[in-house]
Amino acid sequence: MESDYTISTASESDERAKKALPFEGKEDKSDILKLNISVPNFPKEPDSIKYFANTKYDWIITIEANHSNLFHRDSVEKFISNDWRKKVMYPTVYCLPEKSNNWTYLFAGDNEANTFKKIALAWKLYDPIEEPPTIYDEKTLSKFDKLVKKRIKKIKADKIEYNYSIQEASSVSNELSDFVTKNNQWAIIVLKADKKFEGKEIWDVMMSLGLSWGDMDLFHWNNTDLEVGDDQLLSVWTSTAPGYFFPEEIAAGNVKTEDLIFGFSIPRSVAPQEVFKVMCEVTDYAQKRLGGKILDGNGNKLDKNTELDRIDLILKNLDKESINSGIRDALYLFQ
Repeated sequence: MESDYTISTASESDERAKKALPFEGKEDKSDILKLNISVPNFPKEPDSIKYFANTKYDWIITIEANHSNLFHRDSVEKFISNDWRKKVMYPTVYCLPEKSNNWTYLFAGDNEANTFKKIALAWKLYDPIEEPPTIYDEKTLSKFDKLVKKRIKKIKADKIEYNYSIQEASSVSNELSDFVTKNNQWAIIVLKADKKFEGKEIWDVMMSLGLSWGDMDLFHWNNTDLEVGDDQLLSVWTSTAPGYFFPEEIAAGNVKTEDLIFGFSIPRSVAPQEVFKVMCEVTDYAQKRLGGKILDGNGNKLDKNTELDRIDLILKNLDKESINSGIRDALYLFQ
């Protein structure tokens, strides 16, 4: 079955789906998908660091060249190679080109610069995507530091700087482990079927709501109007294998699910309380069309006020660290 499907662009996926199923629902309930919020204006990130490491949550070693002896790409790529980076857990490599004041990725496809004033190595001090996430201790960072110092002698570096000492970086890594684990939570509503939901009925409900089918073969309320926040305001999937929705299989009558799961990342949402309220309306409409019971993420009857209190607590936790949900640092820390 899997071999019948290939990676495709969003437009190609839309065309594929349109061949199988209608993109207009029997009803128009798209007015449900409205956010009455005003997003505050945040200072624009300077171009100089737009493509650079996060100075709060990365350990960054910046290596400066002598003004009369700049770093050359061939030398940097030779001595800061993938094989060498493997020894120090693959830090991201940045460079400051000779004729620019803007940092960029050394290995970016559009980076044609061949000489650099500075290079930098950066380790994300806590990455929830890793399985399991690395918590950097002083011993590990000291080892990395020694290997870096030994290696950069080969490219004749003039100066080396750190945004955190080894002790500080280790402390930040441990603190982030607790903080991210505690607050990396999703708002979830489950519509549990009394009898299995039929795929074509699911599709029509999603189209009636104005949700889009797309990324990861799920249904989404895409974040198209806001300049900040996650790419999707909410998504819909199912615990029934395979967990996502192939239009061709729905059209063929082969899809029946035991539930629909509506959810979004709380810290990655620019307006999680407001989105949750809309998600409740979305689920209420789906229940009217499909039946079933509305539950929380733990399988209990949904208590909307309890969920809003949980969201509020997470927002307060973020605020204590001067983090705005859905903005820069929140998007960087929470995946």
